[in-house]
Amino acid sequence: MKEIVLCFIIFMSVACSDCAADSLTVKFRSRALFDMTATDYGKKDFQGYTSLEDFRVGFKASYGNCGIKADLGISEKKVSIKDFLFDYNWGDNWTLSAGNGYEPFSMDMLISTVDMRFVQSASSVLAFTDGRKLGVTAHYHGQSLYAATGVYANYDVNSIDADKNNSIVSTTRILWRRFRNGGVFHVGGAFSARSASVNNDGPVTGVLESCGVSSMLGGSVVSAEVSDLGSEVKGLAEVLYTAPRFLFQSEYFFDRLNRIGDKKAFLGHGGYVQGSFLLLGRGFGYDASVAVPGRPLSERALELTARVNYTDLNDGRSGIMGGEEWDFSLGLNFYINKYFAVKLSGDCLLPGKNCCDGYAGKLFLGQARVQYIF
Repeated sequence: MKEIVLCFIIFMSVACSDCAADSLTVKFRSRALFDMTATDYGKKDFQGYTSLEDFRVGFKASYGNCGIKADLGISEKKVSIKDFLFDYNWGDNWTLSAGNGYEPFSMDMLISTVDMRFVQSASSVLAFTDGRKLGVTAHYHGQSLYAATGVYANYDVNSIDADKNNSIVSTTRILWRRFRNGGVFHVGGAFSARSASVNNDGPVTGVLESCGVSSMLGGSVVSAEVSDLGSEVKGLAEVLYTAPRFLFQSEYFFDRLNRIGDKKAFLGHGGYVQGSFLLLGRGFGYDASVAVPGRPLSERALELTARVNYTDLNDGRSGIMGGEEWDFSLGLNFYINKYFAVKLSGDCLLPGKNCCDGYAGKLFLGQARVQYIF
């Protein structure tokens, strides 16, 4: 099946050359993220952890209204296809995107990893979002309105030849926005529905989980196993505000996993609030085509960041208690130039009831990331 995908890339390249008279534009790109953390949690002394979180190479090519984006990544000692998308733009405000990528659910998941305020997305984002999927998305990116809707298989291109979840996902994101004084305010939400999995040998079990403030410690902080899984519906509300020196970003998630038979559905929820202040530099990037914030506009910038997150996977009604946690983070990001950056943070995690084994008390850790992007 992967050979078919490669043939699809070649076919789309030829199709683009036929549909536009403009010359071919190709940009090769690469990035790497090297992470470090230190904590004495569960140990007698401080212990350090390191990880090559993501090394990626790829390219973007365009022919007039057509474009292709393809990335290969190495993460956790595995090589995999990341983004693989064919885009067709028409008019000033419409884009049709097909291939392997993220569904339009959660701006923190849609943000490029190198542009995130912290080393890792908020715990609630990790719990209630999914990875890339194969599908088609239509985007409308007007001055005041952004909308995206799509249909997806519930697996990505790397799982084509493997056992997979045979279900369909439909996701829509809509928001209103206003650009003013070098910044943007947007508010809106997203909704996603997944059909029940079919052609299975037996009952399906779904898992919602999150590793909290760092994946380098291994295991999950909260984890809810939902047996006899049926369909799923989830939604979120989001708000973003940027000014020349200030950024505010927040999302709140609700997730309902229905169960077959007479089993009661599982309900989980959570969200985060985070902000940034530029001690050096001015302005924040904003990609209007997908409605997500970016790194500071100044090549050299110093950014102070703070975040509060809450994740609750305890649901007494269904009898599934996956745990709850609060966490707090304070960070400092130094953008050396447009290619290199260093990100530092101190994190505190407060486990609540029914957290996973090994998380019984307060967790403090320091994290650092060195990154480059070309």
